Amino acid sequence: GAYGLPHFRAIQTLAAHGLIIITIVFMTAIEGYRPTWRSLWKTMLLANVYLVIVTSINFLLGSNYMYTLRKPATASLLDHMGPWPWYILTGELVGLAMFTLLYLPFALADRRKMRIA
Repeated sequence: GAYGLPHFRAIQTLAAHGLIIITIVFMTAIEGYRPTWRSLWKTMLLANVYLVIVTSINFLLGSNYMYTLRKPATASLLDHMGPWPWYILTGELVGLAMFTLLYLPFALADRRKMRIA
C-alpha cells in the first residue's frame, strides 16, 4: 500500500496494535487482572456497540473504518470471509473463537483449582 514500512503511519499502526497486546499481558501478569466468561461476553457486546457506532460514522462521512461498508481494494483475509455483509458476521465468529481460545488457559486453571479445593 501507500503507507508500507518504513512509513510513519505503518510504524504508528504497528506500535499502537502492539501496545494493546503489551497492555493486556501487563494487566494480567503484573496487575493480577483475570478474564472471566462474563468479561468475554461483555467484550463481544462492547465490540458490537463500537461496530454500530463506526458504521454509522462511515455512512455519514463516506468513510470505511474497520471495513464495515466494503472490503479493502487490496487483497486481504476478508476475501476469504464471504461477501459484504457476511464477512462481518464471519469476523464476529472468528473474534469469539479467538477470545474463547485466549480464555481457555484461565478456565482450565480455575477448573484445576476447584478440583484441588
